[in-house]
Amino acid sequence: MTESETTRIGVFICHCGHNIAGVVDVKRVSKEAESMPNVVFSTDEMFMCADNGQALIREKIKEYNLNRVVVASCSPRMHEPTFRRVVEEAGLNRYLFDQVNLREHVSWCHTREPEAATEKAIDLVRMSVARVAKLESLPVKKVQVTPTTLVIGSGIAGLTAALDIAERGFDVILVEKEKILGGHVAQWTHLFPSDQIGEQVIEPLVEKLMRHERVTVLRDHKVTEFDGYIGNFDATIKNNPTGAEKKFKVGAVIVATGFEPFKPQGRFGYGTSPDVITLAELQEMPRRYEIFRPSDGRPVRKLAFIGCVGSREPGNKGHEHCSRHCCSAVAKAAADLRERVEDVVVLYQDIRTYGRGHEELHRLARSRNVIYSKFPPEAKPEVNIEDGEITMKWFDVLAEDELMYHPDLLVLATAMIAPSDIEETAKMFSLTRSSDGFFNPEHIKLAPLSTHTAGIMIAGASQAAKNAHEAAIDASGAAAKAVSLMARGEVEIESTVAQVIPDRCSSCHTCVSACPYGAIQMDHSVNPPVAFVTEAKCHGCGTCAGGCPSSAILMLHSTDDQIMAMVKAYLCVPEGAAGGKA
Repeated sequence: MTESETTRIGVFICHCGHNIAGVVDVKRVSKEAESMPNVVFSTDEMFMCADNGQALIREKIKEYNLNRVVVASCSPRMHEPTFRRVVEEAGLNRYLFDQVNLREHVSWCHTREPEAATEKAIDLVRMSVARVAKLESLPVKKVQVTPTTLVIGSGIAGLTAALDIAERGFDVILVEKEKILGGHVAQWTHLFPSDQIGEQVIEPLVEKLMRHERVTVLRDHKVTEFDGYIGNFDATIKNNPTGAEKKFKVGAVIVATGFEPFKPQGRFGYGTSPDVITLAELQEMPRRYEIFRPSDGRPVRKLAFIGCVGSREPGNKGHEHCSRHCCSAVAKAAADLRERVEDVVVLYQDIRTYGRGHEELHRLARSRNVIYSKFPPEAKPEVNIEDGEITMKWFDVLAEDELMYHPDLLVLATAMIAPSDIEETAKMFSLTRSSDGFFNPEHIKLAPLSTHTAGIMIAGASQAAKNAHEAAIDASGAAAKAVSLMARGEVEIESTVAQVIPDRCSSCHTCVSACPYGAIQMDHSVNPPVAFVTEAKCHGCGTCAGGCPSSAILMLHSTDDQIMAMVKAYLCVPEGAAGGKA
């Protein structure tokens, strides 16, 4: 039988609400797809990813005996797993499906060219139809999972994650590079909005962990080597004082390395006068009714705060991200201290008390006559220190006037920034970083705790600036992901990987150095040595295949035949058909 007699393709075009259909004529795209080779069914639907859309795909696969499926919708990064699962539920191999990105690649980048966007959409669908006809079934592969999780960092996120996992019956190895557990929260004497001492929050967690039989706590230790793949990672951990190293096998990793408070040396008198401190240093002061000047021990009568120090400062001045917790923390501290001092002034660029109950903190501060004064972003307050006296000058936006103030103590609400060794951690665990320096999640909405390295999760302030409450919630979510992985006992790995053709391999090592995931090594058991791929570590990026001078690497699911079919479908459009380059 010929290919056209055996290949039966179904095409499903998604409106994505207004995201695609607002620019692309999706009904025309669907109509054009009907005449493409091997297509026996084509339709459009408002939301293909919704329950109705998924049900439609399953129904039509059975009704038309489809053995290939094309879905033209949003990014495969978002919904490829969804559609793979749908075709599998209908009896097809998951790899006999192809997804076209009409949202990011067409409608969102050609919003003012609806006609050209529609032509491009038709071209992309035609190329996908040509490719899917060449696709082959691939086996679904699984690997066993070691039922132990490695947690990096012992702040509130690391402690919470480790305890959650242990209480669900799985082993945990908690590694902390410092000598004490608890991170920054353990050092703070004032937590908002509960006004607890940090130790009151941290100590119960530490006590439970130290007593738990499933938790191994390694203080003053550091991970020095890390290798492997999801379910089967190998970690080498060094004892910092002795230098002794020990290897551990783990199935999952939670990176909870936290943040560092920004030290604004040279700004607003910080580092020049002991009476200029950061918000973090204020939160570490002993809890007592009166607060005293660090310089001479006199009681503080006039207190000032400056917000956004090192935060929301574009370019080389500072860090562009908002540190999120500062406005609420300043409001709580100002409200508390207002009852102990004569007056409190808060200089702010903007107020962002976004959390549940946080706006009430701002209202509380205002009700206690805390003075809020807004300064323009382009004109920061000036701070001069002479003979121990602090003089602040700034332009008040609302009063439209220059103001001056002489505080006894000046508190700078500084940025939360990524740890100084985060680059080393990123390389160790193959993690990517965002523009603010913290770790990137796999997907900000759909996979906010997973990373692009399968089996490795991020939690707490290692991902972004956030408060302790948010960090603990993150930690429980990451722990749940690790537990679900270990509870299954085995995990599926991607089959769209590189495959070496031994007879063509010239032992040049090009692929070994090119692979960004360390998935390729040389097999020295044969002579001459040839490359081999650890499939569980391979991400199917194709870097090795592109660099191989001997054409010895085959990319499953992206073979030369499949790629050339797409090129021909674009360049050799049948006469009278829309799109393409004749």
